[in-house]
Amino acid sequence: MYFETSRAKALEKLNHFIENNLTDYSKLRNFDFGPDNRSNTSCISPYITHGIINEREVIKKSLSKFSFSKNEKFIQEVLWRTYWKGWLELRPSVWIDFLNDLKKIRREFRDNKNYNNAIEGNTNIECFNEWVNELKQTNYLHNHTRMWFASIWVFTLDLPWQLGAEFFMKHLYDGDAASNTLGWRWVVGIQTQGKHYLASEWNIKKFTNNRFSNFKLEENANPKVSE
Repeated sequence: MYFETSRAKALEKLNHFIENNLTDYSKLRNFDFGPDNRSNTSCISPYITHGIINEREVIKKSLSKFSFSKNEKFIQEVLWRTYWKGWLELRPSVWIDFLNDLKKIRREFRDNKNYNNAIEGNTNIECFNEWVNELKQTNYLHNHTRMWFASIWVFTLDLPWQLGAEFFMKHLYDGDAASNTLGWRWVVGIQTQGKHYLASEWNIKKFTNNRFSNFKLEENANPKVSE
């Protein structure tokens, strides 16, 4: 994974994806083949985050090549970013609450062994440790992997979601306050109340092509509740 910081390179990456891989996107998008093979996703989110290209431009280019029916899933994923921004813009108190909670939680967990092991990739969960290192080295994670990561962080490692959201924002090139914060809230069950996402061993094995094995996760936890 390498992101060259120019508009020309952003358009080159986008055009290559549209020409060569967009037709298989809906079928393959959930697979994480590892940082050396990202052909099943566009990997243009860092360029969108930093304003080098925008969502409208991306969608227009994809529709100039294929019909809406062949583009629908890709377009949906692009527009989630726009949706999250609009949602948070209308509810600024959610962001303020997050920052206030984070300030307090940081102090409480500063010397917490489980937290420090998590951010150093020293847990007993191999896949999680590998993703921590990948995030630090490449400043990127596959979208499906971000969901697994957040679920493990909260429900298996029993750590506050606010610290996980902060960890992502610290390292992700495409870190976006709305998408990141609300995505973590969705995983834990407070964005859509009572609906959470639990990572499972079989799902991780399937969508990483069995790259990881012999790990146990908390797969029966209840969603978190926000005050």
